[in-house]
Amino acid sequence: MTKTAEPKLPDIEFHEDHSKVDWQELEALFTMTNLGGRKGDKLRRAFLNSQVVCYAFDVDRLVGVGRAITDGEYHAFVYDVAVHPGYQGRGLGTKVVRMLLNRLPVWRTMLVASADVQPFYARVGFAPYLDVMARLNADNLYDSPALA
Repeated sequence: MTKTAEPKLPDIEFHEDHSKVDWQELEALFTMTNLGGRKGDKLRRAFLNSQVVCYAFDVDRLVGVGRAITDGEYHAFVYDVAVHPGYQGRGLGTKVVRMLLNRLPVWRTMLVASADVQPFYARVGFAPYLDVMARLNADNLYDSPALA
């Protein structure tokens, strides 16, 4: 079997803190990648409240992100991995996920992934996990108008 070479990434700079983030640019990235309507200050707070983050920049342009929350011992949850459409298919998403996982020394790392991106996550070691339940509260999906 011949292994296909992974496309070369341009000179991407990775940050594991929020120092270089333009929050409006982050929101624009989420809009162009159709990630669940995440927007405004709620999106900023979600990243600030996450223990593990990864931001990928091509010079000053935000081209990839991911975040995770964890108890630091047993469990972690990866959220909001997004790659600019012009940078997809080059290994950037894989690099972002691996950087997150390297900072999550836990027994179980989970994520929610729609069917169309599950093959991507399978390539970085994730597998279906059946014993999961969720409780959804649509009232908390967006900030109330008073907070927005």
